[in-house]
Order: sequence, then C-alpha cells, then structure tokens
Amino acid sequence: MAERPGDPEALGRVAANRAVLTAMAEGAERSSDGVGPWSPDGWVMRTHPDFSEVVGMVAPDDLRIVHGITTLVDAAVRIYAVAWGTGYLWLRVPSGPAFDDAVGGGTATEVDGLPGWVVVDGWRVDLATWIRASAVLTRDMIPADA
Repeated sequence: MAERPGDPEALGRVAANRAVLTAMAEGAERSSDGVGPWSPDGWVMRTHPDFSEVVGMVAPDDLRIVHGITTLVDAAVRIYAVAWGTGYLWLRVPSGPAFDDAVGGGTATEVDGLPGWVVVDGWRVDLATWIRASAVLTRDMIPADA
C-alpha cells in the first residue's frame, strides 16, 4: 500500500482538526533519514506497519501519514481516525447519542483532553465497522468548513 504524507498545515486550516493535530504533534520526532520507507512524511513512524496496513485496507483513499501517524482524512479534509502504536485507534465520534452509545458500550473510552474522540483497541473490535461509522458521523455532523 502506498502511504501518502498528509499536510499538517492544510489539515490545520480545518478548525475541527486543530485539537487532534496538536495531540498528534506531541512527541513527534523528525526522521534523521528524511523521507523514506520508514518515514513517508519525514517523521519517525509511530504507527506499526501491520496496523497501518489493516487500517488502510478499510479506507485506502483516505489514508495519510501525519507526524508519523497513520491518519484517515475524508474528502472535506476532516480527520476522522488516527491509528497509534500497535493497535490503538482514535475515532471522531461527535458528542450526542452516538458518542454516548460508543462510550457506554464499554468497548471505547473517551480520549483524555480531546472532546468528541474515543479510543478503541483495533484488534478487539470490528475495525471496519468502527472506522466507517466514524467517517459517516464526521461527514454528517461536522461542517466541512468547521
């Protein structure tokens, strides 16, 4: 799978992305090798390649690497999923009944300091269902110019 670098500056022009971009930038390290197979965006990768591949299979056209993290970005340039480490997936689930259901179900927990986002263990949930739901909720509940 070809991993495409994302543009943090362009993503930051969408107000709804700013908080998650700030969280993603924390601890990011520039790659000493520059851009390469292990650092498609010039940052040290913080998503395991196997997990990145699995996430990318669900939404290949939306996959971007931002600050060394596998990120899913919709056509309106809204980040809706962020894959960390070997299996943690942050998903945008805007506040409301869907968020309450996600958190109340016990599978997801709120991401500290990031309202409207939950984290799931990507190996213990139906990853495709969660990613698609987050994409739909983001599309339907977050204004494209927010």
